[in-house]
Amino acid sequence: MGFSIEQFKGRFKNDFAKAALFEVFFSNFPDLRFQASSGTLPGSSVVTDTFSNGPYRPLERAVSRSYGGAGFSFLLDNEGRCLSALNQMMDAIVDPNGFVGQGAGTGVKITHYNQTGKPVTVYTLNQAYIASISDVSLDWGNGDAIATVSCVMKFRSYSMSAFGGSGSPIASFGETGYVNKIQMPDVSPTIVDKPKRPPIGTVGTGPQVN
Repeated sequence: MGFSIEQFKGRFKNDFAKAALFEVFFSNFPDLRFQASSGTLPGSSVVTDTFSNGPYRPLERAVSRSYGGAGFSFLLDNEGRCLSALNQMMDAIVDPNGFVGQGAGTGVKITHYNQTGKPVTVYTLNQAYIASISDVSLDWGNGDAIATVSCVMKFRSYSMSAFGGSGSPIASFGETGYVNKIQMPDVSPTIVDKPKRPPIGTVGTGPQVN
């Protein structure tokens, strides 16, 4: 069967996830709908450390998991609720007087939908907080432009649930919580000495020397 461009177009419309179909929710503001114009499904990386291995080559092993920040842009409403909420969440971490708050942050949920409006994946950022809020650009030159604000969220960990368009998750990944203290080994890995070869002329060493 030959290649059909129409079949390819049909699959492209239905089989691939669309970047524009998503929503962002904050647990501290369950009744406020944040109109996000752009966002990020965050990634993570494995942190390694090098351990001594005596006279042999050092060993590099995985010791932890590292997370970066997640950037979002929001459309501002005429009531100022979005911008007020973002600044309130930042004040909960560091207030205008420089006092560092003791709050545990907020939960952030990012839901990615398919073309029928059903969830594909849901990311939950645990103990998230606002790390930065951008300037809001205002311009008389473009009367139809919508004001936006960008922010960067930091978080302790995230978890991901794959829904695949169904009503319940079919798989879950990542860290649902976070371990504050991870015990590190106090000793280096055990060194296993290479077996010594028997001296020449003993049994099992090949040809015997008279």
